[in-house]
Amino acid sequence: MTEPVTSQFMVFIYTILTGALAGFLFDIYAGVGQVWRLRKTGIFFGDVVYWLVLTALVYGLILHYNQGEVRFFVLLGLGMGAALYFQLSRRRVRKAVIKTIELTIRLLKWLGKSMVWLVGVLLLPFRLVYLVITYPFRLLGLVLGRTGRAVAKLIKRLVPTPVKSFYHRLVNQWKRLLAGIKRR
Repeated sequence: MTEPVTSQFMVFIYTILTGALAGFLFDIYAGVGQVWRLRKTGIFFGDVVYWLVLTALVYGLILHYNQGEVRFFVLLGLGMGAALYFQLSRRRVRKAVIKTIELTIRLLKWLGKSMVWLVGVLLLPFRLVYLVITYPFRLLGLVLGRTGRAVAKLIKRLVPTPVKSFYHRLVNQWKRLLAGIKRR
């Protein structure tokens, strides 16, 4: 069955657009690589992902527009589309892609800082309550200072040995229990 020339011409136009789309996707990939300063392994994996995505995309578009038939004019259209894209708008698009990525990164950083600030503001009442509750104890610790340590030493001397050993066993069991909880 023969196809009319107009349908073949439209398929040729679609393949040119597909080639331009491949060039645009390459500029997005190259812009991401330039902003993130990918090293050799990053470039390798990025290339693999780019070509896998591009292969699936081109195959899907050719399947949709030309029932999967690959003719010479389809390959010619893909090459012409990519060449036209790179000749006409490669520099401008890549600059725009890089600026967009950098702006997105700045926006995400600003949103992160804003969220941290918002959480700080929301937790401020709880922090104030904590400070009000702990202030007397801190003040007592500052006042007692060395006196508190001397009193602690005196209490240690006055407490009988069985009470001390009982206390140490309780402390050790408590530490083991907390260590077991932290591992889980």
